[in-house]
Amino acid sequence: MSIFKESGRSISNYLSQVFSVASLGCFYDCEVDLVFLLYSIADSLLDAILRPNVPQMVCFSIYPEQVQNCRQMNLHASIQTRVQKESTTYLILHKLLTNTPALVLGMFCGAWSDKYGRKLPIALPSFGTTFAVLFYMAANMTYKGSLDFFLCGSFVHGCFGKTAMINMAVNSYIVDVTSEERRTKKLGILAAMQFIGMFIGSLIGGLLIDLTSILTSYCIVSALSAVVVSLTLLSLRETLQLDDEDNESPFRSFFRGRNVQDSFKVLTRSRSGKLRFCILCLFGIVLLHQTCRTGLTDVTLLYTEKSPLSWPTSWFGYLSAADNAAMGLILLVLLPVLSGVAKLNDATISMLGLFCACVRFVIMTWSKKTWMVWFSMVIGSIAGVINSPIRSLLSKMVHEDEVGKMFSLLGSGETIAKFCAVFFTYLYGYTIDIFPGFPFIFAAILYILMMVIMLIVYVSYVPETEPRTPPQSGSNWELDRIECTAGKEMTYSGAG
Repeated sequence: MSIFKESGRSISNYLSQVFSVASLGCFYDCEVDLVFLLYSIADSLLDAILRPNVPQMVCFSIYPEQVQNCRQMNLHASIQTRVQKESTTYLILHKLLTNTPALVLGMFCGAWSDKYGRKLPIALPSFGTTFAVLFYMAANMTYKGSLDFFLCGSFVHGCFGKTAMINMAVNSYIVDVTSEERRTKKLGILAAMQFIGMFIGSLIGGLLIDLTSILTSYCIVSALSAVVVSLTLLSLRETLQLDDEDNESPFRSFFRGRNVQDSFKVLTRSRSGKLRFCILCLFGIVLLHQTCRTGLTDVTLLYTEKSPLSWPTSWFGYLSAADNAAMGLILLVLLPVLSGVAKLNDATISMLGLFCACVRFVIMTWSKKTWMVWFSMVIGSIAGVINSPIRSLLSKMVHEDEVGKMFSLLGSGETIAKFCAVFFTYLYGYTIDIFPGFPFIFAAILYILMMVIMLIVYVSYVPETEPRTPPQSGSNWELDRIECTAGKEMTYSGAG
């Protein structure tokens, strides 16, 4: 009985601690989580609106005199066939124009943010979305030049960094303001905001397409993006003091080649013990996981539409929405339990997520019934805990002035991984007549490999015994604010 009492007391203490931190931190001072949630909703909403709008814009360009027919292509088979063939080219161009500038920009921005702060990189992607939406709206009003406006909007969208930049900035922000003990849970909450935002954005997008005009939908995206910019600039407190030892303007120093060199030095510089080897291994796991996740999303769409499942296209949308919602809930509920109650280390939590991803794709390989696909999704949702512990572990392995560089390099690598994900689509095309589930079983093997690599990291990594360099004055203002005792006056620890 004493064991049960002690266990109950520890769980009760943990829950009271969670709620006290939530009341002081999340409900009182979690602006960065709110900003990232709103950004994720706007980004997912834009994607849900833009994807079905691209064929319409292609149709406007090809048939400028048949605008009404373009709005009802499902009633005109000859128009629809030609438009779909052309649309694939423009969707690829859209991906290139949005992701390539963001990839390049991310390489400069990480080192810059380590020196000048996180607020500007957090605000820039939403600022760019506001301008890009204007071009997308123009593409729906100027029929002959619709594709020109669409491609200009894609380029503008990419030039402000997109998701890669804000991911780098908010993750770096969390590392700046949290202790190592709380970091995994806080990064998990941040990742949960992204998944939940994707779920809400997709849901709202479908409703807006059915109930309002395309221009109204774009205006809502623009308004949400403007709110994100305002919240970032007005409510977020900068975590770093301006470093002007070179007497150089922050804006001039943004595109210095040295920024890119400093970012790559995170991977190449010599470190004590096997630290560099561990960092490279963790980077490899994150990029391989991103490649599998992105590539198998497209394969799952094709696989479920094929016999014997023969799903309608809308069913895949429901599956994706449920997948995002489940991963968000797992990160909010399960990750704090694994990290705070069970006291599992970061590597063990990630291995659990990798194992569940492996099981998911093994089930998908032989899924012949709809319930099997949904069951695999439920098991696979635990894979949501893969990335946050790895990011937390990486932030503990690098020096404090390398955090932005590390996350920017990671974001750029994930962008490249999305391009590499087409490998799985080609693999499915080559094996569809022999064994349609082959891409899934191949991914399961890759996840086993990732578990082995993570186990090697777990054995090789020895945390530093010496204390890390103390943060700059004012950089731990949020941590001090959250950890203050209830009833005491809220104070900041530095000038901030």
